[in-house]
Amino acid sequence: MAGALGGCGGSECTEIGCDSTLEVDYGSVVVNEPYLLTIDPDGDELTVTCLPDSPDAEPLPDWLECDADGFIVTGERADTTTSIRVTVVPIETEDAAINELVTLNVQEILEPNGPDCDPKCVVRRGVVP
Repeated sequence: MAGALGGCGGSECTEIGCDSTLEVDYGSVVVNEPYLLTIDPDGDELTVTCLPDSPDAEPLPDWLECDADGFIVTGERADTTTSIRVTVVPIETEDAAINELVTLNVQEILEPNGPDCDPKCVVRRGVVP
């Protein structure tokens, strides 16, 4: 997809956008039942229900996806987060399956308009120890 051209650092830049992502893998823990996920991207704690068994369940925020193996945060909350507190509590047992601080490593830097042009987006990944 080509965007409009504009001046940028002495060269012309397209205006292709991108979003940063933060991906956390639960490692050896697989949660195949509805669970509460508590995370704190950018310092704001949030608890959501993942794998809900009810069609009337509260929808996830637009910037969050979760499944049995982990979750993905997309957008500005992923821009600068370098570690994240992750708590996973299966609803049926109410015992925390995961309660860890996960370090997020930069896997890729996206520069869709070239190295001298904005935006620059980051893909960070972490695995629950």
